[in-house]
Amino acid sequence: MIIYIKKNLFLFWKVGQTVFKKQNCCENAASKYSNYLKYYFGMSNTFSIGNVNYMKKFYCCFPNYINEFNKLSFEHYKLLVDISDIGERYFYFRIAVFCRSSVQELNDVIKDKIYYYI
Repeated sequence: MIIYIKKNLFLFWKVGQTVFKKQNCCENAASKYSNYLKYYFGMSNTFSIGNVNYMKKFYCCFPNYINEFNKLSFEHYKLLVDISDIGERYFYFRIAVFCRSSVQELNDVIKDKIYYYI
């Protein structure tokens, strides 16, 4: 499933962008898009309301999509978007890309808070 997610990271970014832009004019935009995408793609776990909210956070945290994003999986981004500091988030993003970290390795690095030691 992670291979599938890596290939469709741009789709997830676009979903986040759409939900973000529609949230002001449409009540419960994430829920509505979640239901629509589950129906259209048939993947109830991938497009759960929680994941759609992470897709919106992904767009908000990384508003300009670059091809380098494809080097990580959506599970990596679920860890990164929970970091509130922009510099810290970018630091861990760079570490994950440069070291080709697994999700668990990235999680361990974030928990160790090495950003504050540098």
